[in-house]
Amino acid sequence: MENPVSRGNVDWEITRQTIGRIQEINPAFTSDNCLIGGSAAWFYRTLLEKENDPDFPAVAYTPEEEAIWYSQDVDFIGTKRENYPSELQTEPEGSPPIVRINGVWVDTPDEGLFLTRNEASKTAVEAENPITGNSFQIASPILLYREKKTLLQEKNRPQDILHLKTFRQASKLLLCKLAEDATLNQKQAGLLFKLLKEAENIAPELLEDNQLFMRLSHQMEHLEKSPRTRATYHLLKNQILKIHKL
Repeated sequence: MENPVSRGNVDWEITRQTIGRIQEINPAFTSDNCLIGGSAAWFYRTLLEKENDPDFPAVAYTPEEEAIWYSQDVDFIGTKRENYPSELQTEPEGSPPIVRINGVWVDTPDEGLFLTRNEASKTAVEAENPITGNSFQIASPILLYREKKTLLQEKNRPQDILHLKTFRQASKLLLCKLAEDATLNQKQAGLLFKLLKEAENIAPELLEDNQLFMRLSHQMEHLEKSPRTRATYHLLKNQILKIHKL
C-alpha cells in the first residue's frame, strides 16, 4: 500500500504529479473530468504568480494564512465516485472507501448549486501538464468563485475565504488575457464568450471591476474586426460594458 500524503500537504507540484499518473492510467479521465476545489485553487494561484499582471496580481497571504491554505486531496467533477475504482484501475481503501493515486486521495464531491458536471464542462479551461505533455481541464475560476461564495454562506472554513480571493482575481485575469489575445482560435474565442456570459449570469460583481472594464474597453476594436470574436464584441458593447457605464 502506498503511504498516504498528509492532509494539507497536497500542493501544486503533487497535484501535477497526480494528474500525470492519472493520465498514464487512463488518458481519457482528465478529458472527461474537470479539476476543482483546492487543487483548482492551486492551479489559479500558480497562474496568477506566473502572469504577474500589474492589475491582477497574485493574492498576497500572511504566514498565518499560508498555514491554512491547504488541499487535502485532488478533486475532480465529471465521473461519479462509484466509477473511480474502474476508471482509475485502483482498489479503494478504508471505510468509507477512498481511491488513492501515488498516496494522494483522489475524489469527487456531490454536485453543488452552481458547480455541476454539466456546467463545469461548458466553460472548462484547458492546460497542459508539462510532466506528460497531455492536456487536462480545470473548472472556470468564475464558476468556482460563485460556488465558493455560496459555500461560505453555509460553512465557515478559513481556507475557503483564501481560495475565494484567488478565484476572484483569476477570473478577471483570464477574461483580460483572452480578450487581449488577437490570435485566438475558434475554441478559445468561444470560451471567452461563454466565460463572459457565465460571469454576467452568476457573478456580475466580477464585471464591475474598473481595471477589467478599462482593459476590455481597449480591446473592442480588434474584437469587432475578427469574425471569431464579433459575438463577444456585441455582448460587451450592448450588455456588459453598457451596464458598467450606468
